[in-house]
Amino acid sequence: MIEYLNFFYFLYIALALALLAGLYFLLRKKSERTVSAVLFGILFASFILHFLKLTFEEYQRWMPRAIMTVTPENICAVSVLVFPWFFLSRKNLLKDYMFYFGILSGLGATVVPVDIIGRGAFELEVIRFYFAHIIIWVVPLLMVMLKQHTLDYKRIFKVPFLFYIVLCVILANEVMLTGAGFVHIDYLFSSEFRNAAMIFGPNPDIDPIGRLFVTLTPKLFQSVPVGPNAGEVFYWPVIWLMIPGYIYFCAFSLLITIPIQHKVIKEDIRRILSRVRVI
Repeated sequence: MIEYLNFFYFLYIALALALLAGLYFLLRKKSERTVSAVLFGILFASFILHFLKLTFEEYQRWMPRAIMTVTPENICAVSVLVFPWFFLSRKNLLKDYMFYFGILSGLGATVVPVDIIGRGAFELEVIRFYFAHIIIWVVPLLMVMLKQHTLDYKRIFKVPFLFYIVLCVILANEVMLTGAGFVHIDYLFSSEFRNAAMIFGPNPDIDPIGRLFVTLTPKLFQSVPVGPNAGEVFYWPVIWLMIPGYIYFCAFSLLITIPIQHKVIKEDIRRILSRVRVI
């Protein structure tokens, strides 16, 4: 059974690290074309599995409502759906998003596997869960480690705007699922149900993280501004996350980019300081 800090919890983390190391040493001397094909193949396999899970018995039991699980209902689901195509793109910003949010969402779910805590360690759905979430941080890491993509710390400040688009996609998907009857109307705008991306406010399942975001959110975006319910607690969907999300994302991204780009950053700092002295 998967429980926090038990043997199986660490087993899956160890397997993820072994996969990362094994693929790196296997591919580091291969041609760029081979590396690209292998990484895309892994991402595409995860993409296909995202839909094949509907054939699992536990999903079959609650069809057709299970269809909503293959929609972009949270950040990790979006990652599984778009990462293969972002990887094929020549847009640096899309690959930056893969790297930073692959680590944030995929590694986060691997370390804090809320959805499968208490389940059997080798249940089919547990194996699928770990495979899907491990892939969305292992492949972007390998993409950078194997020189398939070069990070640039100057682009970090643009990436959150792509994240806001992803949050809006999740919000639109939730509204459509509710309108179609897949999700009960009482769950719309609820912070306690179907709110893994925290678009409707801090999620009790990850309370410490939610509180960190709330502290940097203007009070205006935490309440009803006008009308008969003015002043009541209400987190403006997506908007409440924008300011704290931007600050925390940029800080986190800089921290993990500095070891990779420390030489470039030092050179840029020297250049700026030399200009200041001249002035």
